[in-house]
Amino acid sequence: MSITNLTLMNMAQHKLNWLSERQSVLAQNIANADSPSYRSQDLTPINFKREVEQVIKLPVAVTEGSHMTGTTPRNDFRIDKTGYKDVYEASPNGNGVVLEEQMIAVQDTKLQYDLALNLYNKQIGMFRTALGGGGAR
Repeated sequence: MSITNLTLMNMAQHKLNWLSERQSVLAQNIANADSPSYRSQDLTPINFKREVEQVIKLPVAVTEGSHMTGTTPRNDFRIDKTGYKDVYEASPNGNGVVLEEQMIAVQDTKLQYDLALNLYNKQIGMFRTALGGGGAR
């Protein structure tokens, strides 16, 4: 059995993937801070309720009583079109990237990533303890 088939682990991995992709989008915004007419972008936030509903509704055939139901990986991250909001600060060349906002978003992404990774690692530690292999490392 793979630990990625467990719902909590799957959701934590999905969140980590989303945060990695968001970090790339934010880095692109910062890199284009001087590009004429460039507008900052962001990913559509993960809707936790929708994520849980997708996991619960996934019908997977169980062919034997000892089999566990599984989930399929998702990677449907989309650029949020509302990210092209009206900016209150723009450079003379029409660039709408506000570095302060981008740096705040980068820090928020890092904090969320650390939280999700900590949750993932704690879950692994609980499995190690349950299997008699010791606790967290």
